[in-house]
Amino acid sequence: MYNKLEQLFYQGDLEQCIAEGEQYLLSNPEDEEVLFLMAVAYHDRVYYEGHEEAYNAIHDKVIPYLRRILNVNPNNIRALYNILNYPLSNEYTLMQIGRVKKHITEENKAEFIGYAERLLDDSENEVYGYDFLVKIYESLGENKPLLNSLEAGMYYFQREFADNRELRDKNRSLFWIKKIYLLDREKMISGEELTALIDREHSTFVSREDSDFINLADIAYENNAPDLSLKMMLKAIKGSNSAMFIQEKLVEWHHRFAELIQNGFNNPDVFYYQLIIERNYADMLKIPADFYKQHALEVINAHPQIFSGYHFAGTYFYDAMQYSEAIPLLEQAVERSSNATAWRRKVESEYHLHKIIPSEIPAFTDLPTDIYNEGVYLNEFIEEIEDEEDKIKWTEVNTMVYQKAYEAFQRYYEAEQFESNYYNDMHTRAMCCNNLAIKHSLLGDHLSAIKVASEGLKYSEFRELHLVLIDALLFEENYEKAEEALNNYFGLYDDEDEDYLYKNLYYRARQIEVLGLQGSPEVYSDAEEALNYFYQHTMDNPEISDYDYRDLEAGKNVLEGILYPRLESEDHDTRLSYYNDLAERFPQEPNPQYALMQIYNEEENYKNVAKAAKNYLENKKDFLLNDFDKAKTIYMIVKSNFLQGDYTEAASIFSQYDAENDDAMDPEDYVLWLSYGIRIYEKLNNKDQTLMLAERFNKIYNDEEWGYDDLTESVELAKAVVLYQGGNLKEAHALLDHVRSFPEYDSIADEYKASWKKPGLFSKFGF
Repeated sequence: MYNKLEQLFYQGDLEQCIAEGEQYLLSNPEDEEVLFLMAVAYHDRVYYEGHEEAYNAIHDKVIPYLRRILNVNPNNIRALYNILNYPLSNEYTLMQIGRVKKHITEENKAEFIGYAERLLDDSENEVYGYDFLVKIYESLGENKPLLNSLEAGMYYFQREFADNRELRDKNRSLFWIKKIYLLDREKMISGEELTALIDREHSTFVSREDSDFINLADIAYENNAPDLSLKMMLKAIKGSNSAMFIQEKLVEWHHRFAELIQNGFNNPDVFYYQLIIERNYADMLKIPADFYKQHALEVINAHPQIFSGYHFAGTYFYDAMQYSEAIPLLEQAVERSSNATAWRRKVESEYHLHKIIPSEIPAFTDLPTDIYNEGVYLNEFIEEIEDEEDKIKWTEVNTMVYQKAYEAFQRYYEAEQFESNYYNDMHTRAMCCNNLAIKHSLLGDHLSAIKVASEGLKYSEFRELHLVLIDALLFEENYEKAEEALNNYFGLYDDEDEDYLYKNLYYRARQIEVLGLQGSPEVYSDAEEALNYFYQHTMDNPEISDYDYRDLEAGKNVLEGILYPRLESEDHDTRLSYYNDLAERFPQEPNPQYALMQIYNEEENYKNVAKAAKNYLENKKDFLLNDFDKAKTIYMIVKSNFLQGDYTEAASIFSQYDAENDDAMDPEDYVLWLSYGIRIYEKLNNKDQTLMLAERFNKIYNDEEWGYDDLTESVELAKAVVLYQGGNLKEAHALLDHVRSFPEYDSIADEYKASWKKPGLFSKFGF
C-alpha cells in the first residue's frame, strides 16, 4: 500500500494520496511510513497557498500525525526531527513577514524540548538537538536557557569537530554570534566584558554574512574599543560586499574612522581600510576616482614604514598601465609585507615594462584563499601572453603561486595557523589542488598532478578535479587507475547536463579505449556503436558550438583510433566497403573521406583519391585541421591531378599551398611534394619554375646529406626535358649523361638521348 501512496504523492495527486492514506490508516493506525507520508502530504498540499495556510496544516495535521508516530516509536529520528523542523521553520518564516504565530508555547514547550533532548541522546543527530533547543528558546524569549544552550552547543561543536576546522568554525560560529547578540541586546554583561570577549574569541569566528562583522564593529564602537572595530571592519572588507546596505555601512565606517583619526586614533592599519574603500567606493564617498592615489602618497610621506600607502599608490599606477611609476612603489610594498596582491602587480608590471619573469616568489603571509585568488589572476594574465616560451616560464611561476597556496591551506588546517575565515573552506582548498594539478600537467609532471588531484577529491567533490585526474592517469598510461577514475566519474556525473554533454561523450570514448587496453573483448563493438552515435549526433545537431565540437571531435578521434588497427588488418575490399558505407550514411564526416583517400590511392584510382581528399577538406572544420593532415591531403590532390594529366589545376593548387606545405612538412615529405611540382611544371613546359623548384629540391638534399636516389633521378630528368625544350641541348644531354652514369637508371634517359638532336638549319623556318 505504501508504494501506491508514494507514487500518488510523487505524481502530485495529493488529494487522492491523503484520501487513500486516511482510509488505510483506519485499519493500520500504527504504520509509521504511511503516517509520515500523510504528515508531509498535508503540508505540501497547502505549500503554495501561503505561510499562514502552512501554519494551519502544521498545527492541525502535521504535528498530530508525527505525534502518532512518536507514540508508536518514541525514537523515530525522522519524526523527531520533523516535529521540530516544520513548526520552528514556519514560525521563523511568519516572523520574517510580520506574522507572529506560535506553534511552541509555554503550555507545550516541555513536549518539544523533550523531542530536542531525545535528539541529543542520538550521537548522529546531536547537532540537530542543540540547534532545535536554541531555536525553541529563541522563539520563547527565554534568555537564560538560551544562553546555556548556546554554550552547550559550542562546547559540543568544539569537541565533535576537533579534527575538522571548517565544520568546527562554521557550526561554533553560528552559536557564538547568537551569544554575542544576546549578551549585547539583553545587557547580560558589561560593555567592557563584552568587547573583551569578542577580542578574545573573534579569531575563530567565520560568517558569510558581512553584516555580522559590521555589527561586531558597531558593538565595539559603542563600547569605546576602536581598535577592535577596525579588526572587524578589516574582516568585513574580505566578504562579498555585494549588497547596497553593506556598501553603505563600509562607507559610513570610512567617515567614522576619519573622525576617530581626528580625535587621536593612530592604529596604522586604519589607512588600509580607508584606502581600499576610497578605491572601490569613490562615487559613494563623492570623491574623484584618483583620490585614493593622492591619499596613499600622503600616507607614504607621513608614515613611510606602512605597507598600505605603497600598495595603493602602486596599484593606482598599475591600473593606469604606468608601470615605470608602479614598480618602485610596489617593490616597497612587498618589502614591508609579503602581500601576494602587491607582488603579483609588481611582477606583471615588470614584465610589461622589461619582459622580466621572476624565478622565485616570496613566502606570502596572506590567507590561503587570498594566495589562491592571486594564482587565478596570474593565470588570466598568462592567457594574454603571446610568446609561447614566456608562457611556459610564467606557467612555472603560476605553479609556484598555487604551491604556496596549497602549503598555506596545509598550515591552515593541519597546523591551525591563520585566523579563521569563511572562504578558506575545503571546497576552495580542493579548487587550489585542481589548479595546481592542471599546472603540473601543463609542465609535463603528471605524477604530481595525479597526487594533488587525488588529494583534492578528499576535500570536495566537483567535476573538473575528476577530469584532471583522469587526464593525468591517461598520460601516465596508468590504465588500471584510469579505469577506476572514469568509473568514479560516471558514477557521479552520468547525466544529460548540456554544459557537460560533449565532455562526457569524449570521456566515454576514453573509457572504451581504457577498457580495450585492459583487454575487453567488446572494445571494437563498443567503439563502433559509440562512433556511430557520435556521427549521428553531429548530423542531427548542426549548430554545435566550436567549443563543444572540439570535445566531440576528440571523442571521435579516440574511437576512430581504436577501430583503425582492426580495419587495417582487413583486406582492401572490406575496408573500401566499410568506409564507403560510413561516407554514404554520414556525408558530413571527415574521417571516412580521409580513409577513402588512402584506400583509393592504394588501387591507383586517382580520380576518386582527389574527390575523397576534397571532401575531407570540405568536411573538416578549419580550427581542427591538423597542419600535417592538411598538407598531406593537398599533396594527394596535386599528385592525383598530375597522374591524371590535369597539369593546369595541379599547378594552381601547388602554387597556392607551396609555402604553407614548406612550413608544415618535414624535409622528407617536402621533397616529395617538390618533386611533383617540378614534374608538373615540366609538363607545362615552364622552364623557370621547374629549374627554380629543382634548385630548392637539390639544396634540401645537400643540406640533409642525402644520396642520389629515384626521386633525384626524376628531378634531373624533368630538368633535362625543360632544358631541351628551351633549346639548351648541351645542358640537357649533360644531365642525361649524369642520370645514365648510375646503375639501374630509368630507360627513358636512353630514349631521350637517342631522340634529342640538334635542330636542322631549316627547322627555324618551319620547313
